Amino acid sequence: MSRLLKPAIIDDPRELVELVSEVIGDIISGGFLLDAAVGNDELGYFDLVAVNEDGEGVFFFINPSGGEAEYLGLLKCMRWYQENRYALQKLHTGRVAFGPSPSVFVVAPWYSGSMRKVLLNRGAGRITLLQYVCFQDGNDEKSLFIEKVGDSSEERTDADSLHIPGTSPTDLSRMQTVEADMYLRKFRREMGTDISNVSDEELFDLLK
Repeated sequence: MSRLLKPAIIDDPRELVELVSEVIGDIISGGFLLDAAVGNDELGYFDLVAVNEDGEGVFFFINPSGGEAEYLGLLKCMRWYQENRYALQKLHTGRVAFGPSPSVFVVAPWYSGSMRKVLLNRGAGRITLLQYVCFQDGNDEKSLFIEKVGDSSEERTDADSLHIPGTSPTDLSRMQTVEADMYLRKFRREMGTDISNVSDEELFDLLK
């Protein structure tokens, strides 16, 4: 007899991280969990790090609320990766490979259209969007139904790209002031949420 499941709400972010960690093998064929809370206090933490069947490290950024402003934390985590990739590789030499750009699975209960576009069209790294629904059975045991709703490697196009034609996000430091201002204004519009408390200098530093 199949279990009777009903929708459930996850109030504790740590519980969601734990539930995601339990289904790593289902999300990544042949994958397994490597570590949790990888990062630092300044730039934040990837919630989980796993290894795929090819021996490559992949990261999980979990947004329990689905709030758009929370994705600024993802940008910080990706910056942390760029600054610490070699140390991470040295720590796992011979066991896991960490490429020049991180492969990230984002887990959230929903995505707005504007945020989906922003995440899937970042210039660096592969981002896969996973949307979850939580259920619980008669014993109050919770489980996740997770569906892939986007993949930057499949959907990124020049027409949808957030960067100015002829430039990439890694070229931000070489942009003229007017070009950089245009880029940042466009990014703020694409975010679709109020990030007025984040300065242009902070955004510029995160995106370059």
